[in-house]
Amino acid sequence: MGKFRRGWLLTKESWAIVRNDRSLVVFPIISAISVVLTVLVFTAAAVGVITVSDAEWTGIPFLVAGVYLLIVAGVFSSVALAACASKALDGQDTTVGEGIAAARGRMRLILAWSAVSLFVGTFIALLQAFLEDVAGSLVSSIVGGLANVGWSIATYFVVPVIALEGLGPKAALKRSVGVIKERWGEGVVGTGAIGLVFMIAFLPAVLLVFLGGSMVKDDAAIGVALIAIGVIVVGIALLLQMTVVTVFKVALLRFATDGSVLGGFQQEQLEHAFKPKSRKNRR
Repeated sequence: MGKFRRGWLLTKESWAIVRNDRSLVVFPIISAISVVLTVLVFTAAAVGVITVSDAEWTGIPFLVAGVYLLIVAGVFSSVALAACASKALDGQDTTVGEGIAAARGRMRLILAWSAVSLFVGTFIALLQAFLEDVAGSLVSSIVGGLANVGWSIATYFVVPVIALEGLGPKAALKRSVGVIKERWGEGVVGTGAIGLVFMIAFLPAVLLVFLGGSMVKDDAAIGVALIAIGVIVVGIALLLQMTVVTVFKVALLRFATDGSVLGGFQQEQLEHAFKPKSRKNRR
């Protein structure tokens, strides 16, 4: 089965779950609104403090706190979404309130995992900055890229594990890595396949943004309107993609842990969502 066809089928089945339970889409919207508000508040606070004190370093605590709260908001919404997605896959109706309640029940774990994510992200960024000084931008980009990809793969199931199993950061990370290694190896392709479908779907909107940008000088009103429409469409597509991918992750985790084939997914689709290790690597 080709990658695009597999991605289309995975997207289709995940989208069917979302379409039948539209409350799932609300959580990425809540996350997006939280991100905008947090950025505005903490950026304004940092700029204000720097302006008053005339010292750039005084704004760092506000920026760090802002970034941490951004991560918390994202993880909170994702945990709420994963909790509701699991019920939706079982054929149950869910509500936004149920998702928020489920995430609130995992609040301590969400705060702890957000701190871990902030620390790892900061470490990788500092490592890249150090390597750029001593080895050049190419080495920095390669090492930083590999580190980010490795971290993304290792944490692939962390949020669903927190939502469904209530494990702490260390145990959730170990669980995520264990599931990936035990069942499919390191080559995640399921999310990439779904992402490919969405990329093709909102490509016209991206082109609309570029078209609007090229028209701004000649006709500002039309150019800005095209850019605005394109950005809105891309934003909506990204929110839908986040929802669909989370449903897919939950379905995949439950298949990996207890063999459940839920929703409209087929066992073959879930088994091939990751590239299996070669015989050589299994030895």
